[in-house]
Amino acid sequence: MHLKIETLTLNDSAHQLADKSINPRAQQICDDVVLLWKEEPATEDLDIIELHKRILLRHPEWHISHHTLQQVLTRHNLYATDEAELEVYSSLVEFPDVSGAIQTLGLPKNVELIETGDEKGRGLFAKKEIRQGELILGESGPLAAIPPIDKLSLIQAGKVCSLCGNSLGHSDHFVMMNGLDCNGCGAVWCNRNCKKTDVTHASLKHVKGKGSLTNASGWAKFEKSCMENVFVAAYSVGVIYATSAVSKADENHVLQHFRSLAQVSQRARKQVSDSTNVGGTFDASSGAVTSEDPEPMWQQAYEYFKEAFPKSEDIDFESFLTYVGKFNLNQISGQIYPIYSFINHDCEPNVRYEIDDKLRLKVFARKPIKAGEELLTTYVNPLHGVKLRRRELRVNWGFLCQCERCTKELTKRTVREKSSHLAVPLHSSNDSSRRKSSMRNARPDLKELLKNGKEFDLEIPEQIGFPQRRRTSVRFDNNVTVAVEE
Repeated sequence: MHLKIETLTLNDSAHQLADKSINPRAQQICDDVVLLWKEEPATEDLDIIELHKRILLRHPEWHISHHTLQQVLTRHNLYATDEAELEVYSSLVEFPDVSGAIQTLGLPKNVELIETGDEKGRGLFAKKEIRQGELILGESGPLAAIPPIDKLSLIQAGKVCSLCGNSLGHSDHFVMMNGLDCNGCGAVWCNRNCKKTDVTHASLKHVKGKGSLTNASGWAKFEKSCMENVFVAAYSVGVIYATSAVSKADENHVLQHFRSLAQVSQRARKQVSDSTNVGGTFDASSGAVTSEDPEPMWQQAYEYFKEAFPKSEDIDFESFLTYVGKFNLNQISGQIYPIYSFINHDCEPNVRYEIDDKLRLKVFARKPIKAGEELLTTYVNPLHGVKLRRRELRVNWGFLCQCERCTKELTKRTVREKSSHLAVPLHSSNDSSRRKSSMRNARPDLKELLKNGKEFDLEIPEQIGFPQRRRTSVRFDNNVTVAVEE
Protein backbone atom coordinates (compact mmCIF):
# COMPACT_ATOMS: atom_id res chain seq x y z
CA MET A 1 0.00 0.00 0.00
CA HIS A 2 1.49 3.33 -1.11
CA LEU A 3 0.86 6.45 0.91
CA LYS A 4 1.18 10.09 -0.03
CA ILE A 5 1.14 13.25 2.06
CA GLU A 6 -1.72 15.72 1.48
CA THR A 7 -2.76 18.94 3.18
CA LEU A 8 -6.53 19.16 3.68
CA THR A 9 -8.75 21.96 4.91
CA LEU A 10 -10.75 21.29 8.07
CA ASN A 11 -13.49 23.84 7.37
CA ASP A 12 -15.85 23.79 4.41
CA SER A 13 -14.50 26.84 2.63
CA ALA A 14 -16.28 28.40 -0.31
CA HIS A 15 -13.84 27.17 -2.96
CA GLN A 16 -14.27 23.57 -1.74
CA LEU A 17 -18.05 23.75 -1.96
CA ALA A 18 -18.29 25.58 -5.25
CA ASP A 19 -18.48 22.37 -7.22
CA LYS A 20 -20.85 20.78 -4.67
CA SER A 21 -23.66 23.33 -4.65
CA ILE A 22 -27.14 21.86 -4.39
CA ASN A 23 -30.67 23.11 -4.87
CA PRO A 24 -32.42 22.38 -1.55
CA ARG A 25 -35.98 21.08 -1.51
CA ALA A 26 -38.74 23.34 -0.20
CA GLN A 27 -39.17 21.17 2.90
CA GLN A 28 -35.43 21.35 3.64
CA ILE A 29 -35.59 25.14 3.45
CA CYS A 30 -38.61 25.36 5.74
CA ASP A 31 -37.13 22.92 8.25
CA ASP A 32 -33.87 24.85 8.45
CA VAL A 33 -35.54 28.25 8.78
CA VAL A 34 -37.80 27.01 11.59
CA LEU A 35 -34.80 25.37 13.31
CA LEU A 36 -32.89 28.66 13.07
CA TRP A 37 -35.85 30.47 14.67
CA LYS A 38 -35.86 27.93 17.49
CA GLU A 39 -32.11 28.22 18.10
CA GLU A 40 -32.07 32.02 17.76
CA PRO A 41 -35.58 33.44 18.37
CA ALA A 42 -34.47 36.98 17.46
CA THR A 43 -33.90 35.88 13.84
CA GLU A 44 -37.67 35.51 13.38
CA ASP A 45 -37.72 39.33 13.12
CA LEU A 46 -35.18 39.46 10.28
CA ASP A 47 -36.30 40.70 6.88
CA ILE A 48 -35.97 38.31 3.96
CA ILE A 49 -32.59 39.71 2.82
CA GLU A 50 -30.96 39.25 6.22
CA LEU A 51 -32.62 35.85 6.69
CA HIS A 52 -31.25 34.77 3.32
CA LYS A 53 -27.74 35.73 4.45
CA ARG A 54 -28.10 33.71 7.64
CA ILE A 55 -29.32 30.64 5.75
CA LEU A 56 -26.37 30.80 3.35
CA LEU A 57 -23.98 31.10 6.30
CA ARG A 58 -25.47 27.89 7.67
CA HIS A 59 -25.49 26.18 4.27
CA PRO A 60 -22.88 27.67 1.93
CA GLU A 61 -23.47 24.73 -0.41
CA TRP A 62 -27.09 25.76 -1.04
CA HIS A 63 -27.85 27.45 -4.32
CA ILE A 64 -30.86 29.63 -3.50
CA SER A 65 -31.74 33.28 -4.11
CA HIS A 66 -33.57 35.47 -1.62
CA HIS A 67 -36.51 35.60 -4.09
CA THR A 68 -36.75 31.79 -4.03
CA LEU A 69 -36.47 31.79 -0.24
CA GLN A 70 -39.32 34.28 0.02
CA GLN A 71 -41.50 32.30 -2.40
CA VAL A 72 -40.95 29.03 -0.51
CA LEU A 73 -41.61 30.54 2.92
CA THR A 74 -44.67 32.40 1.66
CA ARG A 75 -46.08 29.25 0.08
CA HIS A 76 -45.60 27.38 3.36
CA ASN A 77 -47.12 30.14 5.54
CA LEU A 78 -43.82 31.03 7.20
CA TYR A 79 -43.42 34.53 5.74
CA ALA A 80 -45.82 37.28 4.78
CA THR A 81 -45.55 41.03 4.40
CA ASP A 82 -49.24 41.14 5.28
CA GLU A 83 -50.40 38.76 8.02
CA ALA A 84 -53.80 38.53 6.30
CA GLU A 85 -52.03 36.36 3.73
CA LEU A 86 -51.15 33.73 6.36
CA GLU A 87 -53.37 30.66 6.21
CA VAL A 88 -55.48 29.89 9.27
CA TYR A 89 -58.18 27.29 9.86
CA SER A 90 -60.21 28.86 12.67
CA SER A 91 -63.20 29.13 10.29
CA LEU A 92 -63.10 25.32 9.86
CA VAL A 93 -63.24 24.58 13.59
CA GLU A 94 -66.66 23.21 14.57
CA PHE A 95 -68.34 23.44 17.95
CA PRO A 96 -70.72 20.47 18.39
CA ASP A 97 -73.85 20.79 20.48
CA VAL A 98 -72.93 20.55 24.14
CA SER A 99 -76.42 20.63 25.68
CA GLY A 100 -76.54 16.87 26.27
CA ALA A 101 -73.05 16.64 27.75
CA ILE A 102 -73.37 19.70 29.98
CA GLN A 103 -75.76 17.86 32.30
CA THR A 104 -73.19 15.19 33.16
CA LEU A 105 -70.02 17.30 33.01
CA GLY A 106 -70.60 18.76 36.45
CA LEU A 107 -69.76 22.44 35.90
CA PRO A 108 -68.96 24.20 39.18
CA LYS A 109 -71.52 26.71 40.46
CA ASN A 110 -69.22 29.70 40.10
CA VAL A 111 -68.81 29.44 36.29
CA GLU A 112 -71.06 29.05 33.26
CA LEU A 113 -70.58 28.06 29.62
CA ILE A 114 -71.66 30.83 27.23
CA GLU A 115 -71.77 31.00 23.42
CA THR A 116 -69.49 33.91 22.42
CA GLY A 117 -70.78 34.41 18.88
CA ASP A 118 -67.26 34.80 17.41
CA GLU A 119 -64.51 32.45 16.24
CA LYS A 120 -63.98 31.35 19.87
CA GLY A 121 -67.38 29.65 19.68
CA ARG A 122 -67.94 29.49 23.42
CA GLY A 123 -66.14 29.98 26.70
CA LEU A 124 -66.31 29.71 30.48
CA PHE A 125 -67.36 32.87 32.35
CA ALA A 126 -67.34 33.74 36.05
CA LYS A 127 -70.82 33.93 37.62
CA LYS A 128 -69.46 35.76 40.65
CA GLU A 129 -66.32 37.61 41.69
CA ILE A 130 -63.29 35.32 42.12
CA ARG A 131 -60.34 36.25 44.30
CA GLN A 132 -56.70 35.89 43.21
CA GLY A 133 -55.39 32.41 44.10
CA GLU A 134 -58.90 31.00 44.60
CA LEU A 135 -59.64 27.48 43.36
CA ILE A 136 -62.13 27.89 40.50
CA LEU A 137 -62.73 24.32 39.37
CA GLY A 138 -61.28 20.85 39.55
CA GLU A 139 -61.53 17.63 37.55
CA SER A 140 -60.90 14.38 39.41
CA GLY A 141 -59.23 12.84 36.38
CA PRO A 142 -58.97 13.01 32.60
CA LEU A 143 -61.69 11.77 30.28
CA ALA A 144 -59.65 8.58 29.88
CA ALA A 145 -56.24 7.96 31.42
CA ILE A 146 -53.80 7.71 28.48
CA PRO A 147 -50.45 5.98 29.11
CA PRO A 148 -47.39 7.87 27.79
CA ILE A 149 -46.64 6.55 24.30
CA ASP A 150 -42.89 7.08 24.72
CA LYS A 151 -42.87 4.52 27.56
CA LEU A 152 -44.93 1.79 25.91
CA SER A 153 -41.87 -0.43 25.42
CA LEU A 154 -41.04 -0.20 29.12
CA ILE A 155 -44.70 -0.76 30.02
CA GLN A 156 -44.83 -3.90 27.89
CA ALA A 157 -41.67 -5.18 29.60
CA GLY A 158 -43.15 -4.55 33.05
CA LYS A 159 -40.40 -2.04 33.91
CA VAL A 160 -42.71 0.92 34.65
CA CYS A 161 -46.32 1.43 35.71
CA SER A 162 -48.76 0.19 33.07
CA LEU A 163 -50.84 3.37 33.34
CA CYS A 164 -48.79 6.40 34.37
CA GLY A 165 -45.39 5.17 33.18
CA ASN A 166 -43.66 6.03 36.48
CA SER A 167 -40.74 3.93 37.65
CA LEU A 168 -41.54 1.03 39.96
CA GLY A 169 -39.95 1.39 43.39
CA HIS A 170 -41.46 -1.75 44.92
CA SER A 171 -39.96 -5.20 45.39
CA ASP A 172 -41.48 -8.18 43.59
CA HIS A 173 -42.78 -9.42 46.95
CA PHE A 174 -44.55 -6.10 47.65
CA VAL A 175 -46.09 -6.08 44.16
CA MET A 176 -47.37 -9.63 44.53
CA MET A 177 -48.71 -9.17 48.07
CA ASN A 178 -50.61 -6.02 47.08
CA GLY A 179 -51.96 -7.40 43.82
CA LEU A 180 -50.22 -4.79 41.68
CA ASP A 181 -49.37 -7.22 38.88
CA CYS A 182 -51.57 -8.69 36.15
CA ASN A 183 -52.44 -12.39 36.21
CA GLY A 184 -52.72 -12.58 32.43
CA CYS A 185 -49.56 -10.73 31.33
CA GLY A 186 -46.44 -9.01 32.67
CA ALA A 187 -48.10 -5.65 33.38
CA VAL A 188 -47.38 -4.00 36.74
CA TRP A 189 -48.91 -0.90 38.35
CA CYS A 190 -47.23 1.46 40.81
CA ASN A 191 -50.25 1.66 43.13
CA ARG A 192 -53.83 0.47 43.52
CA ASN A 193 -55.26 3.72 42.16
CA CYS A 194 -53.43 3.26 38.84
CA LYS A 195 -54.58 -0.36 38.61
CA LYS A 196 -58.18 0.66 39.29
CA THR A 197 -58.03 3.52 36.79
CA ASP A 198 -56.55 1.34 34.01
CA VAL A 199 -59.99 0.05 32.98
CA THR A 200 -59.02 -0.85 29.40
CA HIS A 201 -56.10 -3.15 30.20
CA ALA A 202 -57.92 -6.48 30.25
CA SER A 203 -59.95 -5.84 27.09
CA LEU A 204 -57.03 -4.48 25.05
CA LYS A 205 -54.22 -6.77 26.19
CA HIS A 206 -55.98 -10.12 26.68
CA VAL A 207 -57.70 -12.16 23.99
CA LYS A 208 -61.50 -12.03 24.17
CA GLY A 209 -64.30 -14.01 22.62
CA LYS A 210 -65.96 -13.45 19.25
CA GLY A 211 -68.61 -11.01 20.39
CA SER A 212 -66.17 -8.66 22.12
CA LEU A 213 -66.15 -4.93 21.31
CA THR A 214 -62.35 -4.99 21.26
CA ASN A 215 -59.79 -7.22 19.58
CA ALA A 216 -56.47 -7.72 21.43
CA SER A 217 -54.44 -8.75 18.37
CA GLY A 218 -55.82 -5.79 16.40
CA TRP A 219 -54.97 -3.46 19.28
CA ALA A 220 -51.41 -4.82 19.38
CA LYS A 221 -50.96 -3.87 15.70
CA PHE A 222 -52.57 -0.46 16.25
CA GLU A 223 -50.42 0.26 19.30
CA LYS A 224 -47.23 -0.81 17.53
CA SER A 225 -48.01 1.37 14.51
CA CYS A 226 -48.72 4.42 16.70
CA MET A 227 -45.58 3.80 18.74
CA GLU A 228 -43.30 3.44 15.69
CA ASN A 229 -44.73 6.57 14.03
CA VAL A 230 -45.10 8.53 17.31
CA PHE A 231 -48.75 9.02 16.34
CA VAL A 232 -49.76 10.24 19.78
CA ALA A 233 -53.22 11.55 18.90
CA ALA A 234 -54.37 8.36 17.16
CA TYR A 235 -53.19 6.23 20.08
CA SER A 236 -55.01 8.56 22.50
CA VAL A 237 -58.21 8.37 20.44
CA GLY A 238 -57.93 4.58 20.61
CA VAL A 239 -57.64 4.64 24.41
CA ILE A 240 -60.61 7.02 24.70
CA TYR A 241 -62.71 4.84 22.40
CA ALA A 242 -61.71 1.70 24.33
CA THR A 243 -62.61 3.36 27.65
CA SER A 244 -66.06 4.09 26.28
CA ALA A 245 -66.43 0.52 24.98
CA VAL A 246 -65.70 -1.11 28.36
CA SER A 247 -67.54 1.39 30.60
CA LYS A 248 -70.90 0.54 32.12
CA ALA A 249 -73.82 1.75 30.02
CA ASP A 250 -75.39 3.88 32.76
CA GLU A 251 -72.06 5.61 33.52
CA ASN A 252 -70.73 5.85 29.99
CA HIS A 253 -70.39 9.51 29.09
CA VAL A 254 -66.86 9.25 27.69
CA LEU A 255 -67.66 9.52 23.98
CA GLN A 256 -70.50 11.96 24.63
CA HIS A 257 -68.12 14.34 26.40
CA PHE A 258 -65.37 13.83 23.79
CA ARG A 259 -67.73 14.48 20.89
CA SER A 260 -68.94 17.74 22.47
CA LEU A 261 -65.48 19.34 22.23
CA ALA A 262 -64.25 21.66 19.46
CA GLN A 263 -63.08 19.76 16.39
CA VAL A 264 -61.33 20.07 13.04
CA SER A 265 -59.81 17.49 10.72
CA GLN A 266 -56.13 16.72 11.19
CA ARG A 267 -55.78 17.17 7.44
CA ALA A 268 -56.73 20.86 7.74
CA ARG A 269 -54.24 21.29 10.59
CA LYS A 270 -51.41 19.61 8.68
CA GLN A 271 -51.80 22.02 5.77
CA VAL A 272 -50.65 24.97 7.88
CA SER A 273 -47.94 23.19 9.90
CA ASP A 274 -44.69 25.14 10.19
CA SER A 275 -42.37 22.13 10.02
CA THR A 276 -42.41 18.40 10.60
CA ASN A 277 -38.77 18.45 11.68
CA VAL A 278 -36.94 19.36 14.88
CA GLY A 279 -37.64 23.01 15.63
CA GLY A 280 -41.20 22.90 14.37
CA THR A 281 -44.08 23.64 16.73
CA PHE A 282 -46.75 21.49 15.04
CA ASP A 283 -48.20 19.16 17.73
CA ALA A 284 -44.91 19.45 19.59
CA SER A 285 -46.68 19.84 22.94
CA SER A 286 -47.84 16.21 22.80
CA GLY A 287 -44.46 14.96 21.62
CA ALA A 288 -45.88 13.90 18.26
CA VAL A 289 -43.79 13.44 15.13
CA THR A 290 -45.24 13.41 11.64
CA SER A 291 -43.88 13.20 8.10
CA GLU A 292 -44.05 15.34 4.98
CA ASP A 293 -46.76 13.03 3.63
CA PRO A 294 -48.62 11.53 6.62
CA GLU A 295 -51.53 10.16 4.57
CA PRO A 296 -50.15 6.55 4.37
CA MET A 297 -49.49 6.60 8.14
CA TRP A 298 -53.02 7.89 8.80
CA GLN A 299 -54.53 5.20 6.57
CA GLN A 300 -52.55 2.39 8.21
CA ALA A 301 -53.47 3.57 11.71
CA TYR A 302 -57.14 3.73 10.72
CA GLU A 303 -57.09 0.18 9.34
CA TYR A 304 -55.56 -1.15 12.56
CA PHE A 305 -58.06 0.93 14.59
CA LYS A 306 -60.94 -0.79 12.77
CA GLU A 307 -59.33 -4.17 13.46
CA ALA A 308 -58.95 -3.31 17.15
CA PHE A 309 -62.60 -2.20 17.37
CA PRO A 310 -64.61 -4.49 15.05
CA LYS A 311 -67.94 -2.82 15.88
CA SER A 312 -66.88 0.77 15.27
CA GLU A 313 -69.18 1.18 12.25
CA ASP A 314 -69.84 4.82 13.22
CA ILE A 315 -66.24 5.85 12.47
CA ASP A 316 -65.07 6.18 8.87
CA PHE A 317 -61.66 7.47 7.79
CA GLU A 318 -62.65 11.15 7.79
CA SER A 319 -64.29 10.80 11.21
CA PHE A 320 -61.09 9.21 12.47
CA LEU A 321 -59.04 12.20 11.25
CA THR A 322 -61.54 14.56 12.88
CA TYR A 323 -61.13 12.69 16.18
CA VAL A 324 -57.34 13.01 15.81
CA GLY A 325 -57.68 16.75 15.18
CA LYS A 326 -60.12 17.06 18.08
CA PHE A 327 -57.65 15.46 20.47
CA ASN A 328 -54.82 17.77 19.35
CA LEU A 329 -57.01 20.86 19.75
CA ASN A 330 -58.08 20.01 23.28
CA GLN A 331 -55.28 18.03 24.95
CA ILE A 332 -53.10 19.34 27.76
CA SER A 333 -50.16 17.26 28.99
CA GLY A 334 -51.35 14.44 26.72
CA GLN A 335 -54.77 14.15 28.41
CA ILE A 336 -58.30 15.44 27.81
CA TYR A 337 -60.03 17.38 30.58
CA PRO A 338 -63.50 18.23 29.18
CA ILE A 339 -64.35 21.23 31.39
CA TYR A 340 -60.91 22.80 31.03
CA SER A 341 -61.21 22.37 27.26
CA PHE A 342 -63.88 25.09 27.21
CA ILE A 343 -61.42 27.74 28.48
CA ASN A 344 -60.13 30.02 25.71
CA HIS A 345 -56.65 31.48 25.20
CA ASP A 346 -55.03 34.79 26.05
CA CYS A 347 -51.31 35.60 26.24
CA GLU A 348 -52.05 37.35 29.57
CA PRO A 349 -54.21 34.62 31.19
CA ASN A 350 -56.24 35.15 34.34
CA VAL A 351 -56.18 31.45 35.36
CA ARG A 352 -53.55 28.75 35.75
CA TYR A 353 -53.82 24.99 36.15
CA GLU A 354 -52.04 22.25 38.08
CA ILE A 355 -52.07 18.49 37.43
CA ASP A 356 -50.93 16.22 40.26
CA ASP A 357 -49.40 12.73 40.10
CA LYS A 358 -52.89 11.18 40.17
CA LEU A 359 -53.85 13.19 37.04
CA ARG A 360 -56.25 15.40 38.99
CA LEU A 361 -56.57 18.89 37.52
CA LYS A 362 -57.16 22.11 39.47
CA VAL A 363 -57.68 25.59 38.03
CA PHE A 364 -56.80 28.68 40.10
CA ALA A 365 -57.26 32.43 39.55
CA ARG A 366 -53.99 34.20 38.67
CA LYS A 367 -55.58 37.58 39.33
CA PRO A 368 -58.94 38.88 40.58
CA ILE A 369 -61.76 37.98 38.14
CA LYS A 370 -64.97 40.01 38.03
CA ALA A 371 -68.44 38.52 37.67
CA GLY A 372 -69.24 38.16 33.96
CA GLU A 373 -65.54 38.10 32.98
CA GLU A 374 -64.28 35.25 30.80
CA LEU A 375 -61.81 32.73 32.19
CA LEU A 376 -58.68 32.75 30.01
CA THR A 377 -55.71 30.40 30.02
CA THR A 378 -52.63 30.27 27.81
CA TYR A 379 -52.12 27.52 25.23
CA VAL A 380 -48.44 28.39 24.71
CA ASN A 381 -45.43 29.36 26.81
CA PRO A 382 -46.03 33.02 27.78
CA LEU A 383 -42.26 33.62 27.98
CA HIS A 384 -41.92 33.08 24.23
CA GLY A 385 -41.64 36.07 21.92
CA VAL A 386 -44.73 37.40 20.18
CA LYS A 387 -43.79 35.98 16.76
CA LEU A 388 -43.23 32.47 18.12
CA ARG A 389 -46.40 32.57 20.28
CA ARG A 390 -48.54 33.61 17.33
CA ARG A 391 -46.96 31.00 15.05
CA GLU A 392 -47.61 28.25 17.61
CA LEU A 393 -51.22 29.36 17.99
CA ARG A 394 -51.80 29.62 14.24
CA VAL A 395 -50.30 26.20 13.55
CA ASN A 396 -51.82 24.27 16.45
CA TRP A 397 -55.13 26.06 17.07
CA GLY A 398 -55.75 27.76 13.75
CA PHE A 399 -55.92 31.44 14.69
CA LEU A 400 -53.70 34.53 14.80
CA CYS A 401 -53.79 35.91 18.32
CA GLN A 402 -55.08 39.48 18.56
CA CYS A 403 -54.99 39.75 22.35
CA GLU A 404 -53.97 43.02 24.03
CA ARG A 405 -50.47 41.78 24.84
CA CYS A 406 -49.76 40.62 21.27
CA THR A 407 -51.08 43.89 19.83
CA LYS A 408 -48.86 45.95 22.15
CA GLU A 409 -45.75 43.88 21.44
CA LEU A 410 -46.30 43.96 17.67
CA THR A 411 -46.75 47.75 17.78
CA LYS A 412 -43.56 48.06 19.84
CA ARG A 413 -41.63 45.95 17.33
CA THR A 414 -42.90 48.04 14.41
CA VAL A 415 -41.74 51.24 16.12
CA ARG A 416 -38.37 49.62 16.93
CA GLU A 417 -37.89 48.49 13.32
CA LYS A 418 -38.65 51.98 12.01
CA SER A 419 -36.33 53.64 14.51
CA SER A 420 -33.50 51.23 13.65
CA HIS A 421 -33.33 52.80 10.18
CA LEU A 422 -32.77 56.27 11.62
CA ALA A 423 -29.31 57.63 12.40
CA VAL A 424 -28.30 57.18 16.03
CA PRO A 425 -27.04 60.49 17.52
CA LEU A 426 -23.71 60.55 19.33
CA HIS A 427 -23.80 61.02 23.11
CA SER A 428 -21.17 61.91 25.63
CA SER A 429 -19.85 59.28 28.02
CA ASN A 430 -21.79 60.92 30.84
CA ASP A 431 -25.04 60.63 28.91
CA SER A 432 -24.27 57.01 28.12
CA SER A 433 -23.64 56.22 31.77
CA ARG A 434 -26.82 57.96 32.83
CA ARG A 435 -28.84 56.14 30.18
CA LYS A 436 -27.55 52.71 31.26
CA SER A 437 -28.36 53.50 34.86
CA SER A 438 -31.90 54.42 33.86
CA MET A 439 -32.24 51.17 31.96
CA ARG A 440 -31.15 49.19 35.01
CA ASN A 441 -33.67 50.97 37.19
CA ALA A 442 -36.43 50.43 34.64
CA ARG A 443 -35.74 46.70 34.32
CA PRO A 444 -38.57 44.66 35.90
CA ASP A 445 -38.00 42.41 38.86
CA LEU A 446 -37.25 38.78 37.90
CA LYS A 447 -39.95 37.48 40.25
CA GLU A 448 -42.51 39.69 38.52
CA LEU A 449 -41.34 38.38 35.14
CA LEU A 450 -41.80 34.74 36.16
CA LYS A 451 -45.13 35.49 37.79
CA ASN A 452 -46.72 37.33 34.88
CA GLY A 453 -44.87 35.88 31.89
CA LYS A 454 -43.59 39.30 30.75
CA GLU A 455 -40.50 39.72 28.57
CA PHE A 456 -37.55 42.11 28.94
CA ASP A 457 -34.19 42.54 27.24
CA LEU A 458 -31.17 41.42 29.22
CA GLU A 459 -28.37 43.98 29.47
CA ILE A 460 -25.20 42.84 27.70
CA PRO A 461 -22.08 43.39 29.84
CA GLU A 462 -19.21 45.33 28.27
CA GLN A 463 -16.61 43.05 29.83
CA ILE A 464 -16.86 39.42 30.82
CA GLY A 465 -14.67 37.86 33.49
CA PHE A 466 -11.74 39.81 34.94
CA PRO A 467 -11.44 43.29 33.40
CA GLN A 468 -7.77 43.78 34.43
CA ARG A 469 -6.57 40.62 32.75
CA ARG A 470 -5.55 40.50 29.16
CA ARG A 471 -7.92 38.42 27.05
CA THR A 472 -6.26 35.27 25.81
CA SER A 473 -6.70 34.51 22.13
CA VAL A 474 -6.31 31.10 20.52
CA ARG A 475 -5.68 30.61 16.84
CA PHE A 476 -6.58 27.38 15.07
CA ASP A 477 -5.05 26.30 11.79
CA ASN A 478 -7.64 25.42 9.17
CA ASN A 479 -5.27 22.97 7.50
CA VAL A 480 -4.13 19.50 8.53
CA THR A 481 -1.48 17.24 6.99
CA VAL A 482 -2.45 13.60 6.61
CA ALA A 483 -1.23 10.42 4.93
CA VAL A 484 -3.67 8.96 2.42
CA GLU A 485 -3.64 5.99 0.07
CA GLU A 486 -2.59 6.70 -3.50
